Amino acid sequence: MEENEEAFNNELLARPAGQLLNDFGAGHASPGSGSAAALLALLAAKMITTVCEISARKPECQKYLRDFGQIVAIIKDEIEPKLRHLFEQDAKDFDKVVGLRIARDEATDQAQKTKLAKESLDLLEVATNYTFEVGDLSVRLMTQGIAMFENGWHAVRGDSGVAISAAMSAVMSSIFIIKLNLKTLKRRNYARSSLERSEELRMRLAELQTQAFKCVAAISTESIESIQLELAVEVPDQS
Repeated sequence: MEENEEAFNNELLARPAGQLLNDFGAGHASPGSGSAAALLALLAAKMITTVCEISARKPECQKYLRDFGQIVAIIKDEIEPKLRHLFEQDAKDFDKVVGLRIARDEATDQAQKTKLAKESLDLLEVATNYTFEVGDLSVRLMTQGIAMFENGWHAVRGDSGVAISAAMSAVMSSIFIIKLNLKTLKRRNYARSSLERSEELRMRLAELQTQAFKCVAAISTESIESIQLELAVEVPDQS
């Protein structure tokens, strides 16, 4: 555990992308699913910012210029810093949870086992709260992504689509993690008090998924119509 603590002295997000991906695939508990969900949300945030910046330079999007500025400000000043903090903190604290579980299993004294079990569950509650925050922030990003798909420059709707998809994955991932943690915490008041919140997050995701699929349907229809029109132009008149 001391080696892992030393590894976290430097922020994970400061590492090269290839190294960070290897960290996730190294077969260790941390960085794990909570940090992965935060990373998906961070990707969504960056893609939304890019769409806003590009769209703000296009004459046909000028009526939404104020909205673009507000979205970028919220992401850069509020959402992204929170997600970065949650990414790092989840990796650190869940590593501690795993260390406490190992120490609990290895302990021979029952009183010590009980103490370590309580500490691990206490810290798991903290880590679950991180995941709730990631889920809530990702819902906001998904909403912003849909708004940018509808109001941003038409040529970068692929970027908006990636933003929507990444944010949606972050929300769904958060729900998976939360539900699993609540099973582990089932004997605690925390689990009972958090169940309704987790269901609210799930229902909000379902609502936004409907909107997201409408975006997919809209661009699919445009694509089909464009290709059919091109084919009609290419077909010579047989009369």
